[in-house]
Amino acid sequence: MMAEEIELKFLVNDYQEMFNEILAIGEHEKTAYELTVMYDSKDRRLYADDSRLRLRKIIDLEDDKESCELSYKKPKTRKGIKVEEEIEVGASSFQESEKILAKLGYQSVSSYERIRDTFNVDSCKVTIDNFPFAYILEIEGNKLDIKKVAGKLGLNLSENITKSCDDIYAEMRKASHKEVKKDILFGNASLQKQIAERKNHRLRAYGHSGSRGEV
Repeated sequence: MMAEEIELKFLVNDYQEMFNEILAIGEHEKTAYELTVMYDSKDRRLYADDSRLRLRKIIDLEDDKESCELSYKKPKTRKGIKVEEEIEVGASSFQESEKILAKLGYQSVSSYERIRDTFNVDSCKVTIDNFPFAYILEIEGNKLDIKKVAGKLGLNLSENITKSCDDIYAEMRKASHKEVKKDILFGNASLQKQIAERKNHRLRAYGHSGSRGEV
């Protein structure tokens, strides 16, 4: 499906506090683990065009169901509110999709893991992403609605980030004089710890809000 993705993006200092604030004005939809692999041609044609081709594996942490998405994205503007052209389709198998991309001449150039909480707030999709390097909040919808949701959450629009998550990671690593790795991964022990902590965060949040008894 081809569409425009319009979003605001913010760094989050306190995950639990932000989770509670979103839950107070919206509904939690799901929590999932995601592995995203970025692809490009050998001559890096997509990178030169500021485009991205990505394959994503998604595992729902409530029922362990796995799904897969293949998408193409290209920014239309990075000023103020970020707007991107997005074409996305579902795929039945992550592994078979990898094979198809390889046959077409595309190769993996980078990857990242995250644990994503997804919420519905008014008519917007709101997410908190737990990356190995930071928590990042995104609000997607039309321009008017995402500004309203940001206001309800007390977010300052001047702090909106239009860079991609991997660019944010690279800037943080360079600022700390650390190596910028092409694969941004938790490591198995860290990943399992993050998943367990995320479930505990949700239990505390739902108990606090009284909206759900069990997760």
